[in-house]
Amino acid sequence: MKFRFHCLGLPHTATNADYLACAYTQKVRKFLKMMSRRGHRCIHYGNEGSQVPDAVEHVQLFSEAERSKFFGQHDATKQYDIEWDPNLPYWYKYSQRAAPALAERCKKGDFICLITAPYMYRNALDQFPGAYSGICYGPMAVEYGIGYYGYSSRYRCYESSSHREFCHGMRNYRIEDNLDAVIPNYFDLDEFSIKPDAQSLRKLQALTADPYYLFVGRINKDKGYEIAIEVTHEIGAKLIIAGALSGSSFDPSSLPSHVRYYGPVNMTERAYLMRHCIAGFAPSRYREPFCGVSVEFQLCGRPCITTDHAAFLENCATRWRCASHHEFMSAAKDAQTLTDNDFAAIQSHAENTWSLEAVAPLYERYFGRLYSLWGNGWYEQRPLEQLMEPRDDRKETSCNSGSIQTE
Repeated sequence: MKFRFHCLGLPHTATNADYLACAYTQKVRKFLKMMSRRGHRCIHYGNEGSQVPDAVEHVQLFSEAERSKFFGQHDATKQYDIEWDPNLPYWYKYSQRAAPALAERCKKGDFICLITAPYMYRNALDQFPGAYSGICYGPMAVEYGIGYYGYSSRYRCYESSSHREFCHGMRNYRIEDNLDAVIPNYFDLDEFSIKPDAQSLRKLQALTADPYYLFVGRINKDKGYEIAIEVTHEIGAKLIIAGALSGSSFDPSSLPSHVRYYGPVNMTERAYLMRHCIAGFAPSRYREPFCGVSVEFQLCGRPCITTDHAAFLENCATRWRCASHHEFMSAAKDAQTLTDNDFAAIQSHAENTWSLEAVAPLYERYFGRLYSLWGNGWYEQRPLEQLMEPRDDRKETSCNSGSIQTE
């Protein structure tokens, strides 16, 4: 059975690989690839500069001039200072632009896929009564990748079991909820096989000539980069730190002699650094809903040394999870003993767990469960194809970009 997905982007980015620092933008981009190549109909609503698969229709909401007016020119070295308030001008205008585009294309039986809470897009979604309240009059608005806390739809996919239980506990939910699910983050294996260009390769080879550990991520205290510095200093090892500065007090010029700062990385640089390190560090001090970096290391065949809570309990083996300085030191030394066979086993497990190919069927199962709500719900036994309402898609075969009138 093939579904129809209306995927809303975010006002501060274009849905492309240049906005690598925004994990939610990358989830939208990869979801479109993952589901469209399995034959599902996908429509993307986003900004100028978005790059979507050929089979995906792109509807432009903001021009680049409008996006940059609110957020400035794109700078890969910095985090955007977006606020999650639907009353702010950029959220209000973004959802207002999405409203007529969705009204023209959405039908009962469709899924509106949100990478944040529905109330952020309320100007667009209020025209579909019951879309996220669990009443099912028309299309359903699904939060399909919850790694945040302010959710509001009845239809929810959490990135990890720990995050689902944490969120349910925050709201004192004590009974089952069959409208939500746990579906992990997903990764495009093609992105880990692209070789760096000649200039980047020379820079990377010079930096990685000696064995090293690696920290990749936002460089602020909640990500725990200081733990990685302390541990590698204690065991006399080299550490490379890569990532965008995010308003923290991190000063690359004041790093100890065993640490090198690479700066922000694109996908090819990140993959190269991960494939050649001894091990990665993700010692987050807060309860990670998922932490994609911990999986990316494993997709490159390397262990990720983490703290011992939240999503790490699901994503990382016990031997790499630490709760004291001594345990971090032991794990870092343990990584030095791994063989090529160990690296291959780590990579194989990761690919079988978090690739697009592995995760897509989990989404199809979940959306099939939701689709049955347009029938008899829990007791529905008919094949989903029999529930599908006839629709005329002849006018929807073209995937040329549309746009909303800009000012």
